[in-house]
Amino acid sequence: MRLTKIVATIGPASDEPELLQQLIRAGVDVARLNFSHGSHEEQQARFARIRAAAEATDKFVPIILDTKGPEVRLGKFVEGVVELQPGQNFVLYAAERPGDAQGVSVSWPHLSAHVEVGDTVLIDDGLVELVVRAKHGPDLYCLVVVGGVVRD
Repeated sequence: MRLTKIVATIGPASDEPELLQQLIRAGVDVARLNFSHGSHEEQQARFARIRAAAEATDKFVPIILDTKGPEVRLGKFVEGVVELQPGQNFVLYAAERPGDAQGVSVSWPHLSAHVEVGDTVLIDDGLVELVVRAKHGPDLYCLVVVGGVVRD
């Protein structure tokens, strides 16, 4: 008896009925739906296709629903986009204000109460990395470690 399980994340590239059946026959034990992507209607349809594929292969396949966690969003940039360079200073402001290459507001004004100096802040799904250098009131003064283009 196997003590581990094979968990497959099912999304647009893998949710066709025949492919789902192939995955189950190949040994997938558990299907995972990532609710960070796609609408509830799309996920509901995927859920039904997984159940149908499991029934067609005469196997029980549990489904894990990975729900979207909390996110703090950046405010709008004056130009719609900025490019952050490694070594650059960048401020995350609690109060709403137009963003530029020096800083931008965040959607949760209490962020600084939950972040410490030295903590890493990831932007754009982790593509851009900041380190908090100082906290002044509700604002976070950061250093860009890994730069990149950031958009509204």
